[in-house]
Amino acid sequence: MAAGLFDDVSMLGHASTKGPIMTMTKPFAILALAVLFSALLAGPAAAQSNADDEGVLVRVNGDVAVPSGDVHGVIVVVDGNLELEGTATTVVVVNGRAALTGATVEELVVVSGSADLGPGTVVTGDVHLVDTTLVRDPSATVEGTINEGTGDGFAAGFWVLGMVFMIGWAVLVLLSGLVLAGVAPDLARGAGRTITADLVPSIVAGLIVWVAAPILGVLLFATIVGIPTAVTIWLLVLPLLGLFGFIVAGIRLGEYVTARGGGIGHPYLASFIGLLILILVGAIPLVGPLVVFVAGFIGSGALAMHGYRAIRNQPQ
Repeated sequence: MAAGLFDDVSMLGHASTKGPIMTMTKPFAILALAVLFSALLAGPAAAQSNADDEGVLVRVNGDVAVPSGDVHGVIVVVDGNLELEGTATTVVVVNGRAALTGATVEELVVVSGSADLGPGTVVTGDVHLVDTTLVRDPSATVEGTINEGTGDGFAAGFWVLGMVFMIGWAVLVLLSGLVLAGVAPDLARGAGRTITADLVPSIVAGLIVWVAAPILGVLLFATIVGIPTAVTIWLLVLPLLGLFGFIVAGIRLGEYVTARGGGIGHPYLASFIGLLILILVGAIPLVGPLVVFVAGFIGSGALAMHGYRAIRNQPQ
């Protein structure tokens, strides 16, 4: 079924392809990089020529040949070579050779390979080359700019995407912390105190949760009935547990910062200040991700420990 799906995608626009559709030996990060590059460039380019947009052609671990007269929107080739004589909006080649002869392209991106702009080739936009050699025929025309290296446009694009993601994540965490502090302040504070009062049990509980839950998901996935439960564990339960574990750790930190005269501080203020500190520390390169991981891990363990104790102490 998977092979059939990729066969349909790769044959869009009547292009001829050679080689297997996909192998599991290549990192999917390369494909993600190529798709991201094409997404960054395809939007503006497609807006300029929607009439010529004939869909998306994706090829992994194989070669592509687009004859003269064929029109495509986006062409992405990973671990393969592209021979283009037709027209395309955006062309992305990763770890391969892009040979354009008499072709018309609006944007060209080549990463870890070579770009050959043959006779009669016209690039109406920019050419972006990352770790790539360029061979250009005198009759080939590039109306935009040729950016070599990482490229200012790519660097700015990734920086903007990273900032948008960080801001969105920070807003989500802060709002979730305020909701938890308002709806279940005793739970948040009780789990937070478990971190400082029972640090080692919290770490052990975190290990049990983050090891046992994925294993349980794998076992359930082996049965048809258990597949929805396994997917729920992986995509919902564990991410939420990590999120609320991070919030619990932030609230506990905020209590230390905002407490006065031996008190515990206002729950909303403690949540906001503590989580803001963790978020700012989490933005520090190298150290930040480790702090975020540790806070979420220990906090989720303390949350599990607190919940277990609450259930155990309930009357029959």
